[in-house]
Amino acid sequence: MDNSRQRLCAVFSSRFLSTTVFLCACLLGQGAGTAQAAGVTIGGTDSGEEGTGFTAMFAGDRFENFRHMERFVPTSVMPPAAQPWDLGASSNSLRYSGDFLGEATTLEDFIDRSGTSALLVIKDGRVIYEQYRHGDSRDSLHVSFSVAKSFTSAVLGMALADGDIESLDDPIRRYLPELDSPTFDGVTVKHVLQMSSGVRFDETYTDPESDINRMTTRVPPMTYLEYINTLGRDHEPGTYNHYASINTQLLGILLVRVTGESLTDYMSRRLWQPLGMEHQGLWTLDAQGQELAMGGLAASARDYAKLGLLYLNDGKRGDERILPEGWVKASVTPDEPHLMPGDNPASSSVSGYQYQWWTPRDWDGDYLARGIWGQNIYVHPGNRVVIVKLAADQKNFDPRYKLAYIDYLQDLAQSLTDR
Repeated sequence: MDNSRQRLCAVFSSRFLSTTVFLCACLLGQGAGTAQAAGVTIGGTDSGEEGTGFTAMFAGDRFENFRHMERFVPTSVMPPAAQPWDLGASSNSLRYSGDFLGEATTLEDFIDRSGTSALLVIKDGRVIYEQYRHGDSRDSLHVSFSVAKSFTSAVLGMALADGDIESLDDPIRRYLPELDSPTFDGVTVKHVLQMSSGVRFDETYTDPESDINRMTTRVPPMTYLEYINTLGRDHEPGTYNHYASINTQLLGILLVRVTGESLTDYMSRRLWQPLGMEHQGLWTLDAQGQELAMGGLAASARDYAKLGLLYLNDGKRGDERILPEGWVKASVTPDEPHLMPGDNPASSSVSGYQYQWWTPRDWDGDYLARGIWGQNIYVHPGNRVVIVKLAADQKNFDPRYKLAYIDYLQDLAQSLTDR
């Protein structure tokens, strides 16, 4: 057994952790400092050293580790905006108690029970609640895991509007002809965007033969595209919603191909700077210098909130349009039966889905970006509310808790009628 696998077994001897932490598998054995991408800054330390490498992020003080992913993995940097968007001071005027798993629970108790390190509530563009725990602060960066998928979706909309992608209904292999496996016959960009490609991808971490674990031993030396070509098909494209992170990684590869820029550079120029991000953003890189589009972004709580505000305001910051007209509505409104929330035989989830955004199971026109360990950007358009929740919460891997957390945020937002 090589050293990286020994560290995996030591760090994730708990069956619970090994079945839920998908990102560790994506980076095992890929030494930080070996990846170099044009125009980016590389951070991290050699994963061969004691206490470094991606798996080490999940040992010890996870709150501290999640604030500093650059200590564990190679990263690229999106600089702070030249003209930062100041959301203003928090009034901290919000008082709320709601049901959480059958108990009346105040916001403060919710923070404690959910392993939350940052909770930010914005109503009508004003910060009405902002609390940090476990060492987090307004200036902290925090790894987002799958919240990154929604950022990837945002810039894909820009590439579509620019004509770099002619249509979401185009076959994905029009842009990535290397996808010559029969698995991708009939698969469109939209199918991939909606987690409806039909690709068979098992993310069971306790099974050494699962797709996610095979990927760790095959990428590198294989490229992601070469590995993706080895995957089979479970469903006809566009008929079944199954959340598989490899779809988003494919979108990241697509964006690099059609824009001619790294995801870091493209997002920095088209989203990070125009949106007025106060702090730098970090992207995790693989051994080839490719960003981990499926879950490798780190940012501050307020900068995460700005993506929520951008979507709340139909893709505009003030009078400036950043996202193409119509992209927000198209991104957050499920438009096929297999994407609808609730008890859906054509979906593996009770939550709804669209373009890398979720809807709650009891949909109220609201939507959210959602990441493992309890990261959320939640948006309720009806009451003009944005909530950011950052955490290092092991309980979030239990479906009962994960859904209850979203229910609590939804109830909170629904309570914030005109104040």
